[in-house]
Amino acid sequence: MKTSIPFFHKVTGIHSNCGDPLNIKLSSKTFKWEGLLVEKGTSPYFYPKDVVTPNFYFAIEMENTYSWSALKSGNEVTMQTEPGDLWINPPNTPFTHNIDVPCNFLIINITEEKMYKSFDGIIPEGITFLNNYNIQDKTLEYLMYLLLFEVESGGKNGSWFIDHTMKLFANYFIHHYSNYDDLIRNANLSSIIGPSEMKTIDSYIDENISLSITIEDLANELNISKFHFLNEFKKYNGITPYQHILNTRIEKARSLLSQSEMKITEIAHTLGFSDSSHFSRTFKKATGQSPKVFRG
Repeated sequence: MKTSIPFFHKVTGIHSNCGDPLNIKLSSKTFKWEGLLVEKGTSPYFYPKDVVTPNFYFAIEMENTYSWSALKSGNEVTMQTEPGDLWINPPNTPFTHNIDVPCNFLIINITEEKMYKSFDGIIPEGITFLNNYNIQDKTLEYLMYLLLFEVESGGKNGSWFIDHTMKLFANYFIHHYSNYDDLIRNANLSSIIGPSEMKTIDSYIDENISLSITIEDLANELNISKFHFLNEFKKYNGITPYQHILNTRIEKARSLLSQSEMKITEIAHTLGFSDSSHFSRTFKKATGQSPKVFRG
Protein backbone atom coordinates (compact mmCIF):
# COMPACT_ATOMS: atom_id res chain seq x y z
CA MET A 1 0.00 0.00 0.00
CA LYS A 2 1.31 3.49 -0.85
CA THR A 3 1.47 6.27 1.69
CA SER A 4 -1.46 8.68 2.03
CA ILE A 5 0.78 11.45 3.38
CA PRO A 6 0.78 14.49 1.08
CA PHE A 7 4.27 15.52 -0.03
CA PHE A 8 4.85 18.62 -2.21
CA HIS A 9 7.85 20.34 -3.74
CA LYS A 10 8.65 23.47 -1.73
CA VAL A 11 9.05 25.85 -4.68
CA THR A 12 6.60 24.55 -7.29
CA GLY A 13 3.92 23.20 -4.95
CA ILE A 14 3.63 20.17 -7.25
CA HIS A 15 2.95 16.80 -5.65
CA SER A 16 6.19 14.94 -4.93
CA ASN A 17 6.66 11.22 -5.52
CA CYS A 18 9.32 10.98 -2.79
CA GLY A 19 6.89 8.90 -0.71
CA ASP A 20 6.57 6.18 -3.35
CA PRO A 21 9.21 3.90 -1.72
CA LEU A 22 7.23 3.92 1.54
CA ASN A 23 5.53 0.54 1.77
CA ILE A 24 2.62 1.01 4.18
CA LYS A 25 1.69 -2.21 5.95
CA LEU A 26 -0.82 -0.74 8.38
CA SER A 27 -2.84 2.49 8.08
CA SER A 28 -5.62 4.32 9.88
CA LYS A 29 -6.92 5.59 6.54
CA THR A 30 -9.91 3.24 6.56
CA PHE A 31 -11.08 4.62 9.94
CA LYS A 32 -11.37 8.13 8.46
CA TRP A 33 -10.07 9.81 11.61
CA GLU A 34 -10.51 13.50 10.88
CA GLY A 35 -7.17 15.29 10.66
CA LEU A 36 -5.15 12.27 11.83
CA LEU A 37 -3.28 9.64 9.83
CA VAL A 38 -1.26 6.79 11.35
CA GLU A 39 0.97 4.69 9.11
CA LYS A 40 3.36 1.84 9.85
CA GLY A 41 5.64 0.43 7.20
CA THR A 42 9.06 -0.06 5.65
CA SER A 43 11.10 1.51 2.90
CA PRO A 44 14.37 0.55 1.14
CA TYR A 45 15.34 4.23 0.92
CA PHE A 46 13.88 7.74 1.26
CA TYR A 47 15.14 10.66 -0.86
CA PRO A 48 12.95 13.75 -0.34
CA LYS A 49 14.46 16.95 -1.74
CA ASP A 50 13.07 20.39 -0.78
CA VAL A 51 9.81 18.70 0.17
CA VAL A 52 7.07 19.92 2.50
CA THR A 53 3.92 18.48 3.98
CA PRO A 54 1.06 20.75 5.09
CA ASN A 55 0.68 18.77 8.33
CA PHE A 56 2.62 18.02 11.49
CA TYR A 57 4.85 15.06 10.65
CA PHE A 58 6.12 12.69 13.35
CA ALA A 59 8.25 9.67 12.46
CA ILE A 60 9.90 7.06 14.64
CA GLU A 61 12.39 4.38 13.66
CA MET A 62 11.12 1.12 15.14
CA GLU A 63 13.91 -1.41 14.56
CA ASN A 64 17.08 -0.34 12.76
CA THR A 65 20.28 1.56 13.49
CA TYR A 66 21.78 3.44 10.55
CA SER A 67 23.57 6.56 9.32
CA TRP A 68 22.02 8.99 6.87
CA SER A 69 22.36 12.62 5.81
CA ALA A 70 20.10 15.65 5.97
CA LEU A 71 20.32 19.22 4.75
CA LYS A 72 20.26 21.69 7.67
CA SER A 73 20.76 25.43 7.18
CA GLY A 74 22.19 24.77 3.75
CA ASN A 75 24.77 22.26 5.01
CA GLU A 76 24.71 18.50 4.69
CA VAL A 77 25.06 16.82 8.07
CA THR A 78 25.45 13.16 8.92
CA MET A 79 22.86 11.70 11.29
CA GLN A 80 22.90 8.51 13.33
CA THR A 81 19.51 6.98 14.08
CA GLU A 82 18.68 4.38 16.71
CA PRO A 83 15.41 2.55 17.35
CA GLY A 84 13.09 4.92 19.21
CA ASP A 85 14.57 8.08 17.68
CA LEU A 86 11.92 10.61 16.70
CA TRP A 87 11.78 13.11 13.87
CA ILE A 88 9.45 16.09 14.20
CA ASN A 89 8.69 18.29 11.21
CA PRO A 90 6.21 21.21 11.46
CA PRO A 91 3.76 22.04 8.66
CA ASN A 92 5.24 23.49 5.46
CA THR A 93 8.81 23.17 6.74
CA PRO A 94 11.05 21.94 3.88
CA PHE A 95 13.31 18.93 4.33
CA THR A 96 15.95 17.17 2.25
CA HIS A 97 17.16 13.67 3.20
CA ASN A 98 19.38 10.97 1.84
CA ILE A 99 18.41 7.74 3.56
CA ASP A 100 19.70 4.87 1.46
CA VAL A 101 19.20 2.07 3.98
CA PRO A 102 16.08 0.09 4.96
CA CYS A 103 13.77 1.73 7.49
CA ASN A 104 11.00 0.35 9.69
CA PHE A 105 8.89 3.33 10.64
CA LEU A 106 5.83 4.62 12.36
CA ILE A 107 4.51 7.93 11.03
CA ILE A 108 1.87 10.16 12.58
CA ASN A 109 0.50 12.92 10.36
CA ILE A 110 -1.71 15.55 12.03
CA THR A 111 -3.33 18.57 10.42
CA GLU A 112 -2.89 21.98 12.03
CA GLU A 113 -6.65 22.18 12.57
CA LYS A 114 -6.70 18.86 14.43
CA MET A 115 -3.66 19.72 16.53
CA TYR A 116 -5.01 23.11 17.57
CA LYS A 117 -8.55 21.86 18.12
CA SER A 118 -7.21 19.14 20.47
CA PHE A 119 -5.21 21.67 22.49
CA ASP A 120 -6.56 23.04 25.78
CA GLY A 121 -5.90 26.67 25.00
CA ILE A 122 -5.96 29.38 22.36
CA ILE A 123 -3.05 29.27 19.92
CA PRO A 124 -1.38 32.71 19.99
CA GLU A 125 -0.15 34.58 16.95
CA GLY A 126 3.53 33.98 16.29
CA ILE A 127 3.70 30.40 17.52
CA THR A 128 6.60 28.41 16.06
CA PHE A 129 7.62 24.77 16.41
CA LEU A 130 10.95 23.01 16.67
CA ASN A 131 12.14 20.98 13.70
CA ASN A 132 14.26 18.24 15.23
CA TYR A 133 15.87 14.94 14.31
CA ASN A 134 16.86 12.05 16.59
CA ILE A 135 14.77 13.17 19.56
CA GLN A 136 14.57 10.84 22.54
CA ASP A 137 11.21 11.52 24.18
CA LYS A 138 9.51 8.60 25.88
CA THR A 139 6.24 10.46 26.45
CA LEU A 140 5.85 11.41 22.79
CA GLU A 141 6.96 7.92 21.75
CA TYR A 142 4.38 6.35 24.06
CA LEU A 143 1.58 8.52 22.68
CA MET A 144 2.54 7.62 19.12
CA TYR A 145 2.42 3.94 19.99
CA LEU A 146 -0.98 4.38 21.65
CA LEU A 147 -2.30 5.58 18.30
CA LEU A 148 -0.61 2.66 16.53
CA PHE A 149 -2.10 0.14 18.96
CA GLU A 150 -5.56 1.56 18.25
CA VAL A 151 -5.00 0.96 14.54
CA GLU A 152 -3.77 -2.57 15.24
CA SER A 153 -6.89 -3.23 17.34
CA GLY A 154 -9.13 -2.20 14.45
CA GLY A 155 -10.19 1.03 16.13
CA LYS A 156 -12.19 -0.88 18.72
CA ASN A 157 -12.06 1.89 21.35
CA GLY A 158 -13.88 4.37 19.14
CA SER A 159 -13.70 8.11 18.69
CA TRP A 160 -13.55 8.90 22.42
CA PHE A 161 -10.17 7.13 22.64
CA ILE A 162 -8.76 9.06 19.68
CA ASP A 163 -10.10 12.36 21.01
CA HIS A 164 -8.58 11.84 24.45
CA THR A 165 -5.27 10.57 23.11
CA MET A 166 -5.04 13.52 20.72
CA LYS A 167 -5.75 15.89 23.59
CA LEU A 168 -2.82 14.41 25.51
CA PHE A 169 -0.67 14.49 22.39
CA ALA A 170 -1.46 18.10 21.44
CA ASN A 171 -1.02 19.49 24.95
CA TYR A 172 2.28 17.71 25.53
CA PHE A 173 3.67 18.55 22.10
CA ILE A 174 2.70 22.23 22.05
CA HIS A 175 3.97 22.89 25.58
CA HIS A 176 7.29 21.11 24.98
CA TYR A 177 8.12 21.73 21.32
CA SER A 178 6.90 25.26 20.58
CA ASN A 179 7.30 28.78 21.93
CA TYR A 180 3.71 28.71 23.27
CA ASP A 181 4.65 29.04 26.94
CA ASP A 182 7.01 31.95 26.21
CA LEU A 183 4.35 33.76 24.19
CA ILE A 184 1.75 33.34 26.94
CA ARG A 185 4.24 34.35 29.62
CA ASN A 186 5.21 37.49 27.71
CA ALA A 187 1.56 38.36 27.07
CA ASN A 188 0.82 38.04 30.76
CA LEU A 189 3.85 40.09 31.70
CA SER A 190 2.60 43.00 29.61
CA SER A 191 -0.31 43.40 32.00
CA ILE A 192 0.93 41.57 35.09
CA ILE A 193 -0.28 44.09 37.68
CA GLY A 194 -4.03 44.18 38.19
CA PRO A 195 -6.55 44.06 41.06
CA SER A 196 -5.78 40.45 41.89
CA GLU A 197 -2.04 41.07 41.94
CA MET A 198 -2.49 44.17 44.09
CA LYS A 199 -4.50 42.12 46.57
CA THR A 200 -1.60 39.67 46.79
CA ILE A 201 0.88 42.50 47.26
CA ASP A 202 -1.21 44.26 49.92
CA SER A 203 -1.73 41.01 51.82
CA TYR A 204 2.03 40.47 51.89
CA ILE A 205 2.63 44.03 53.09
CA ASP A 206 0.01 43.67 55.84
CA GLU A 207 1.49 40.38 57.04
CA ASN A 208 5.05 41.72 57.06
CA ILE A 209 4.47 45.38 57.95
CA SER A 210 6.86 45.23 60.94
CA LEU A 211 9.70 43.92 58.77
CA SER A 212 11.92 45.44 56.14
CA ILE A 213 9.98 44.75 52.91
CA THR A 214 12.06 44.73 49.73
CA ILE A 215 11.05 45.01 46.09
CA GLU A 216 12.45 41.52 45.57
CA ASP A 217 10.00 40.22 48.19
CA LEU A 218 7.02 41.70 46.34
CA ALA A 219 8.27 40.61 42.90
CA ASN A 220 8.75 37.07 44.20
CA GLU A 221 5.14 37.02 45.41
CA LEU A 222 4.09 37.48 41.78
CA ASN A 223 6.87 35.27 40.41
CA ILE A 224 8.28 37.97 38.13
CA SER A 225 11.59 39.82 37.92
CA LYS A 226 12.36 42.89 40.00
CA PHE A 227 12.83 44.95 36.84
CA HIS A 228 9.46 44.01 35.39
CA PHE A 229 7.72 44.44 38.73
CA LEU A 230 9.05 47.98 39.16
CA ASN A 231 8.08 48.93 35.63
CA GLU A 232 4.58 47.44 35.65
CA PHE A 233 3.73 48.51 39.21
CA LYS A 234 4.22 52.18 38.40
CA LYS A 235 2.22 51.82 35.18
CA TYR A 236 -0.74 50.48 37.11
CA ASN A 237 -0.56 52.59 40.28
CA GLY A 238 1.18 55.78 39.20
CA ILE A 239 3.60 55.50 42.12
CA THR A 240 6.57 53.31 42.95
CA PRO A 241 6.32 50.22 45.17
CA TYR A 242 8.43 52.06 47.77
CA GLN A 243 5.86 54.84 47.93
CA HIS A 244 3.00 52.35 48.14
CA ILE A 245 4.63 50.59 51.11
CA LEU A 246 5.21 53.94 52.79
CA ASN A 247 1.62 55.07 52.15
CA THR A 248 0.35 51.83 53.68
CA ARG A 249 2.47 52.38 56.78
CA ILE A 250 1.30 55.97 57.14
CA GLU A 251 -2.37 54.98 56.85
CA LYS A 252 -1.91 52.30 59.48
CA ALA A 253 -0.10 54.83 61.67
CA ARG A 254 -3.05 57.22 61.40
CA SER A 255 -5.37 54.43 62.52
CA LEU A 256 -3.21 53.35 65.43
CA LEU A 257 -2.62 56.92 66.61
CA SER A 258 -6.31 57.76 66.61
CA GLN A 259 -7.80 54.43 67.70
CA SER A 260 -5.29 52.86 70.11
CA GLU A 261 -3.38 53.60 73.26
CA MET A 262 -0.10 52.34 71.83
CA LYS A 263 2.95 54.46 72.50
CA ILE A 264 4.55 56.20 69.53
CA THR A 265 7.68 54.04 69.94
CA GLU A 266 5.51 50.90 69.81
CA ILE A 267 3.74 52.11 66.69
CA ALA A 268 7.07 52.87 65.04
CA HIS A 269 8.29 49.34 65.78
CA THR A 270 5.01 47.70 64.74
CA LEU A 271 5.06 49.46 61.37
CA GLY A 272 8.68 48.66 60.52
CA PHE A 273 10.32 52.04 61.14
CA SER A 274 13.89 51.91 62.41
CA ASP A 275 13.07 54.08 65.46
CA SER A 276 10.57 56.65 66.72
CA SER A 277 12.57 59.54 65.29
CA HIS A 278 12.49 58.02 61.80
CA PHE A 279 8.77 57.40 62.20
CA SER A 280 8.08 60.97 63.37
CA ARG A 281 10.04 62.54 60.49
CA THR A 282 8.37 60.35 57.89
CA PHE A 283 4.88 60.85 59.33
CA LYS A 284 5.26 64.63 59.49
CA LYS A 285 6.56 64.77 55.92
CA ALA A 286 3.57 62.78 54.71
CA THR A 287 0.82 64.48 56.79
CA GLY A 288 2.20 67.85 57.77
CA GLN A 289 1.91 66.97 61.44
CA SER A 290 4.02 65.06 63.94
CA PRO A 291 2.51 61.89 65.41
CA LYS A 292 2.15 63.63 68.76
CA VAL A 293 0.28 66.59 67.29
CA PHE A 294 -1.88 64.32 65.11
CA ARG A 295 -2.94 62.32 68.14
CA GLY A 296 -3.72 65.56 70.01
